[in-house]
Amino acid sequence: MILAGGKGSRLWPISTTNKPKQYLNLYSDNIMINETIKRIENLFEYDNVFVITSIEQKELAERYVDYKIPRENIIYEPMSKSTAMCIFYASIKILNQKGNGTMTILSSDHYISQPEKLLKNIKEGISLATIDENLVTIGIKPTYPATGFGYIKYNYEDNLKCNIVEEFKEKPVYKKAQEYLESGKYYWNSGMFIWKISTILNNFQKFLPQIYRYKDEIINGFRNNTNILKDVYQKVESISIDKGILERASNIKMIKGEFEWLDIGSINDFFKIQEKDQNANTIKGNSVIEDVEHCNIYNNDNNIMIAIVGTKGLNIVKSNNVLLIAEQEKMIKLPNLIKKIQENKELEKYL
Repeated sequence: MILAGGKGSRLWPISTTNKPKQYLNLYSDNIMINETIKRIENLFEYDNVFVITSIEQKELAERYVDYKIPRENIIYEPMSKSTAMCIFYASIKILNQKGNGTMTILSSDHYISQPEKLLKNIKEGISLATIDENLVTIGIKPTYPATGFGYIKYNYEDNLKCNIVEEFKEKPVYKKAQEYLESGKYYWNSGMFIWKISTILNNFQKFLPQIYRYKDEIINGFRNNTNILKDVYQKVESISIDKGILERASNIKMIKGEFEWLDIGSINDFFKIQEKDQNANTIKGNSVIEDVEHCNIYNNDNNIMIAIVGTKGLNIVKSNNVLLIAEQEKMIKLPNLIKKIQENKELEKYL
């Protein structure tokens, strides 16, 4: 199951409401969601690949998602209620359509340079998930003190020959992230999970009963073709699968991801996988620079040239009729800027 309902707001203005990042070619000739599908085609049959997204993105999904994926395998949420409800609804939908089985959950916005290693790790995870009631996550060895990722504390268990998850940690402040990195006891939480559908539903019943209580109502909706899903979504809380279940469950195992990975969640992340010049600049599109260092320049407007002289440490992005200029170290304030735009009815069209 591929999670593909995000709006990609931290990647604005490259990613917009009309065409969020999963439908963009950010690092290959494929759009990101189809790159994810291609990555796993040697392990999963297309009939067993599901995509879950927002009803607002139905037209985009129908048009752009690889046509080898059956259209009945594209699941639409009536509104966003974070990943717990997303995974709960999709699990019930797949259970109703395919029966119980082992489910691998991936995201549509990840960059992975060695897909064969990912498939090896997924196979290991599937083996672990079929034992007892294991919840399996794929962790990534941290390479820098990232504050945008969650962290997993783990220990290797000799008897079981696997990594036991001790606890999930929220996105930390920089100093705490440094401590995690230096300790060598933490991996990044990649947001990739593997478990039996029956196992995750049992955990919903135990830890999120306020969501689980709607299971039969949703199933009856499938059978009677009634439009109850929106009503259910309006009633449930918005909570992540990490906070709702994984931080509280005890039977979690971690596979160490052996591949190069990046969650392309922000402008800064996007530029990390782009080629740099001798002065650590990234230049994409019509741009000319002089005496510029450590800058990221992106221009997808062929009718405009960006000319830059004498600066450093900036993101300069021209996309979708917007010019964004920001210090790289202050990109964390982008949501504040977007909020101001949302408050101005005349400017909303630029989002």
